[in-house]
Amino acid sequence: MHDLIIVGGGPAGLSAATYALGKQLDVLAIYDALGGKAGTRQSLAGQAADEYLAGAEAVRVFERQVTIQADRSMHDQVTGVVKATGVFQVATRHHGIQESLAVIIATGATPIALDVPGAQELLGQGLGYSVTSHAQLLAGKTAAVIGTSARALRGVAELARTATQVYLIAPDATGLATPFARALQHRANVEILDGYAVQEVVGARNVEQLIVARDGQTRRLDIDAAFVDLGLLPNSAIIGHIAQTDHDGFIWVDDQNATTLPGLFAAGDVTTAFGEQLLIAIGDGARAALGAYSYLLACLPSRADVSRD
Repeated sequence: MHDLIIVGGGPAGLSAATYALGKQLDVLAIYDALGGKAGTRQSLAGQAADEYLAGAEAVRVFERQVTIQADRSMHDQVTGVVKATGVFQVATRHHGIQESLAVIIATGATPIALDVPGAQELLGQGLGYSVTSHAQLLAGKTAAVIGTSARALRGVAELARTATQVYLIAPDATGLATPFARALQHRANVEILDGYAVQEVVGARNVEQLIVARDGQTRRLDIDAAFVDLGLLPNSAIIGHIAQTDHDGFIWVDDQNATTLPGLFAAGDVTTAFGEQLLIAIGDGARAALGAYSYLLACLPSRADVSRD
C-alpha cells in the first residue's frame, strides 16, 4: 500500500508528486497524459510556438523527477476512487486497484468545445482555449474572444492592454450584465458583438477570419487569433460521490486543499480554487501535497516504531 496516490499529470499533479518525493513518501502518480498546459504548444498570430509560459520550465523538471522513477509513476486512466476502513482504493483501467492512505486529485478541467466548421482543424493554429496563457503574443494584433464567462471577460481586458483590436463575441448576453463587462464597453479598442454566434472559423494554415451572425445578419471579422471560453467541465466524476463539489462539479477545497473527505485532497483547475495559470497550479499542487503530508504524519508510524515491531 502506498502513502499517497496522485491522480493527474499536469502542473498541479507533478508539483504535488515532486513535493511528496522530497518528503520520501511512498507516492504513486497516475496519469493518462503529462504536462497539461505546459505541454501545449500553439501557433498564434502567425508566430512559432516557442512562446514563454511562466512555470513551464519548472513543470518539465518536475516531469523528469517523477517519471525517472518507474515505480513512482503509472501511465493509466483512473476510473474510480473509494475509501473503506481508512484506506483509499483507486481503480485503474489497466493496472487494477491501487491502495493508499491519502489521495490528491489533480485532473484538471476540459473546455467546452466550439462546434463549428474550421474550429477543430485550426485548433492550435490561431484558435485556442486559454486567452490568459497566450495573450502576450497578440501585441499589435487583432483578436477575438468567444464567450462571456468571467474568464472570457478578464481575457478581453488583458488582450485590450496591447492588442490593436479585440472583438468579444457574446452569444449569451447574460454575462454582459456585470461591472467588468460594462467597463469593457468603454475601451476604444474593444467591440462587443452582443447576441452574435460564431458560424465558421476560416483560414488556410492559421485563423484568418471568424464568420459570425445574429438574426440573419452576417459579419466577417479579420483576426489574427481567436480564443474560446464557453465554460469548463471539471474532470471530477471519479470522486463526485465521495466529496463535495459546487453546482458546476468543481471540487470544494479548504485553504489546505483538503476536500470534505479526510485524506482526500485536490489541486489545480478541477477545484473551486481555480486559477488557470501554470504558476498557480504549481503552488496549488505543492500546497495539496503539504496538506496530505500533514494528514499522513498523523497516520503513519515512525521508523523507530516500525523497527521496534
